[in-house]
Amino acid sequence: MALEGRLKPAPDVLFFFAIATAKEEPHVGAQERLEAEFGPFGRCSSIYRFSDFSTYYDRELGGTTWKYFVALRELRPADRMVEVKLAAERIQAEFARRSPQGTQRTVNIDPGYVNGWQVTLATVKNQGHRIYLDRGVFVEVELLYRHGSFRPLPWTYQDYQSEPALSFLRETRADYMAMLRRSR
Repeated sequence: MALEGRLKPAPDVLFFFAIATAKEEPHVGAQERLEAEFGPFGRCSSIYRFSDFSTYYDRELGGTTWKYFVALRELRPADRMVEVKLAAERIQAEFARRSPQGTQRTVNIDPGYVNGWQVTLATVKNQGHRIYLDRGVFVEVELLYRHGSFRPLPWTYQDYQSEPALSFLRETRADYMAMLRRSR
């Protein structure tokens, strides 16, 4: 069998962004930059208090951390993950503020994607369960879709197991499946 017949282009996925900020409202500036870079959003979640799950970002962002999700309106190839993560890092840097302690982010943007069977997240931090992609970017599977619902893995973040996140991800998966059917 010829190698060309076995190798396929990257599958289409539906990218989303988890946006964390110290205000109980969307970070309009970051959203506008993400839309300018990647196109319009098709779905936005409600905002929830991330600090109830982890205080990891509280100090850096300057208070109680709030989080919400936005998903793109159109499918993109999965192999754009590195490009998407690097753009999110640049956008975060644009909104950083200088202080005597150094540079502090005002927004944290974690991109990921949904397809029919998983939710993935991109990160710049290495861990044993993460796979290196390119240019300092790693990826991990955060949730698996099995038997009609998303299932956590041992490393799945607590907030990704909560109803605000799962509700958004179920709806985003449904959007993905509908887009996939229309594209065939």
